[in-house]
Amino acid sequence: MREEIPDWRYLLIGAGPAAAAAAVAIRSCDREGSLLMLGAEAEEPYQRPPLSKGLWLGKDHMDDLPLKSPAEWEALAVQRHLGDPVRQLDASARMVTTAAGKTYTYHRLLLATGGRARRPRDLPPELATRVFTLRSLDDYEGLRAALRPGLEVLVVGGGFLGAEMAAALSQQKGLSVHYAVAGAAPLAHILPPVLQKEIGARYEKAGVVLHPQHRLADLSLEQDRLAARFDGVGALACDLLIYATGMEANVELAQQAGLTLRLGGVRVDAQMRSSDPHIWVAGDLASYPDPVWQVPIRLEHWDNAEATGRAAGLAMAGAGEPFTHQSLFFSDLYEFGFEAVGRCEVQRVLRVAAERGGKAAVVYYGEGSEVQGVLLWNLWDKVDTVRAGIADRRPLDDPFWRRSLEAW
Repeated sequence: MREEIPDWRYLLIGAGPAAAAAAVAIRSCDREGSLLMLGAEAEEPYQRPPLSKGLWLGKDHMDDLPLKSPAEWEALAVQRHLGDPVRQLDASARMVTTAAGKTYTYHRLLLATGGRARRPRDLPPELATRVFTLRSLDDYEGLRAALRPGLEVLVVGGGFLGAEMAAALSQQKGLSVHYAVAGAAPLAHILPPVLQKEIGARYEKAGVVLHPQHRLADLSLEQDRLAARFDGVGALACDLLIYATGMEANVELAQQAGLTLRLGGVRVDAQMRSSDPHIWVAGDLASYPDPVWQVPIRLEHWDNAEATGRAAGLAMAGAGEPFTHQSLFFSDLYEFGFEAVGRCEVQRVLRVAAERGGKAAVVYYGEGSEVQGVLLWNLWDKVDTVRAGIADRRPLDDPFWRRSLEAW
């Protein structure tokens, strides 16, 4: 006898911040439509930023991670089937099938499957217990269990995750931390040289051994230690390695559905709808028109996941509007912290304004006199001001910027 196929008005694939925000948004408009969230991980939707930040430093605790309690999800009539990833998506039949063989049909579908951590290519099986990535709660718990005083740890990756993990591990008792980055410094793809120098000095003060211009080429096991070889610059020995070189978007279901892809994700319109009128996309997968400049962008940050998830949920429930949110990204490294909006790439720096003494700074990015991104270094409560300036397309020489952001 064939298993009955439940039919859902709203089916959300993914149980991260984008899907969670979409569920809440749907329920703000439609309290009755059946809603199911399917998650690959067994945990209820939870915060991910603490995995590389506050959990290591005692600023966050495991009880703080869930976005809502099971009772709160039940009160919203959001059913969750967790720990059973979707493996097949038949868009023509509007049907999905999970790894356990469960099948569901839908009227409106959200793809919010996020991504997976990149791993070293051709990693020998004997090294698997010594090489870690950090993308999920399971990853965090596995790494935490493996660390102990006296170990020599190597962090590889000059982006946000690598920078945060090197800083966090340097503050754990008894660890020796090496940090290898492919560029000139941590976060060199974003920070101008003056801030690269400042953050590099702070790592060294914390006892981190920095290895700039180190691009990982190979890993092997020698005398019961990892040997990490780098292009043109030799090798480093360590006990454990944290591979923090970014993520790959999970586009497999989108490909099965025949959706149009763009920028490594899925092309959507300003309401997060894909090329299939019954499928919306949010979070790391969504490649959408920039709300100011209208060029396609795809972002892999927490604020973006929540904002695009909310936009998709409203559109799925028939209350959508064009997406106007300019997403924020942020990081905290020792006593330094920054928030940024827009296209912030080091080759596009227009000007760096610093407070006397160097405690705070503003970095402007763009083309010509057009400000397309702003990074606030140790400067708080200014993000909405930045968003307004970018949305109004204020040029670099507009007094607005100095008056609003540089009144030290």
